[in-house]
Amino acid sequence: MQGRKLRKNLETERTFCAIIKTTHHLQPEFFRNISHTFYFILYFLSEIQESIILGGDFISLTGIIIKGRYCIVNHIGKGGEGALYLAKDLELGLYRAVKELPLAKKREAKLLRLLDHPFLPGMIDYAERGEYCYLVMEYIQGKSLEEYLKEGRQFTPEEILRIGNRILQIFIYLHARKPAVYYGDLKPDNLMMNDAGEVYLVDFGSAVLGYERQSISCTGTIGYAAPEQYQGRVSSSSDIYALGKTLERLCGKKKIRYYILYPGLGLFIRKCCCGREDKRWRTAKEAEEAFAGIHPVSLKLKNVLIPAALILLTAIAAGRSQTEEKKLPPFDSALSGVTAWYYSMPYRSSGTGVSEEISFLIEEALQRMTKQYANKEDQILLFLARNSELKGNNAKAEICYKEIKKEAEAVPAYGLFLIRQGRAEESREIYDGCIEENGEEIPETYTRKVWRKKLEREEEKTDN
Repeated sequence: MQGRKLRKNLETERTFCAIIKTTHHLQPEFFRNISHTFYFILYFLSEIQESIILGGDFISLTGIIIKGRYCIVNHIGKGGEGALYLAKDLELGLYRAVKELPLAKKREAKLLRLLDHPFLPGMIDYAERGEYCYLVMEYIQGKSLEEYLKEGRQFTPEEILRIGNRILQIFIYLHARKPAVYYGDLKPDNLMMNDAGEVYLVDFGSAVLGYERQSISCTGTIGYAAPEQYQGRVSSSSDIYALGKTLERLCGKKKIRYYILYPGLGLFIRKCCCGREDKRWRTAKEAEEAFAGIHPVSLKLKNVLIPAALILLTAIAAGRSQTEEKKLPPFDSALSGVTAWYYSMPYRSSGTGVSEEISFLIEEALQRMTKQYANKEDQILLFLARNSELKGNNAKAEICYKEIKKEAEAVPAYGLFLIRQGRAEESREIYDGCIEENGEEIPETYTRKVWRKKLEREEEKTDN
């Protein structure tokens, strides 16, 4: 539906660009203003028509002209904590990407202004409007690597090596800035590939400058964020860790085959993903030198290794899957077995060291369950968030809450978490947003009721 809508808007846009071009020669200033206004009315009516057809609410920015120059054509996605739009530069006739962010998040704009690299989206302009700021950037026409993976694309080893080399070149540039820039959230979602196969790193919402790495709350994505990021620290080593996880994801189901064909690739990824920072590559330059040494095995050795390894791995996988299918208990039973530790005497009566060790074991068990019960990931993430909070790792808990997509109790649970962290105002904003979006249709669950009452108490404290 979004693709059809984008094509329709672009076709309409071409028609009115022709009108603007035709009238431009009559008298520049007067007719330019009329054409821009006409352009806005066109998009406004077009979007209302689309909203009526789809039965939705008219909330899009389509048709808005920023700084009298950049006309929003369509909403094309989400970038970190903001919305991403396609816009037309009415002066140059070029397409731009426009990212809308709350004013409080405009540090991303300040950071992007410091960067100039051929495979980073260049920042072209900046504007503020009401409570939001708008980053006008180069438009990269293509899809993210995550989109390709979800479509079923299997990247070849050669493509993965080329992508890895591109990322390392970008990291060498970022880490060499004064101050250094640490990206902080590398994953396939943030890597765009255009039609020519060129890869770009986008979305700097989680990036930090070198002097900030221990002074602000660092964000990341579960499965890609390095362990130290859960303690609020990020460094060049954190980016190397995420690189390893990203390359592993790109290998997909053929990971073992690729590691056999390119033994150095498996060893490189393993070193990148070490839990301890001092065991990883120290710098992106050092990692790039090691990465350049990855080559396929010789033809003679390949003819012997691949058939033997595949037969062995197939036998192991078949035996393991049969065993797991037979022994896998119902989800509720498995979860009860894990959470029962919270009520055990060792956890409740022993010292801090014992309870921390039990919390660690619970986390490991829950992480294993995410692979065994893939359709229950949201529920497991909710328990992982609560377990991290009990351990005192609030940064990791917050990341877990934000990763939850569909679980009904996730939003009120996150709201209560914010109140416990002394961030009642943020909690209130989320609550009001839910009411505004869903009205009275939200079911009054127990957790939501507790959330509402806690917010009322916080407001009473503020009033007093």
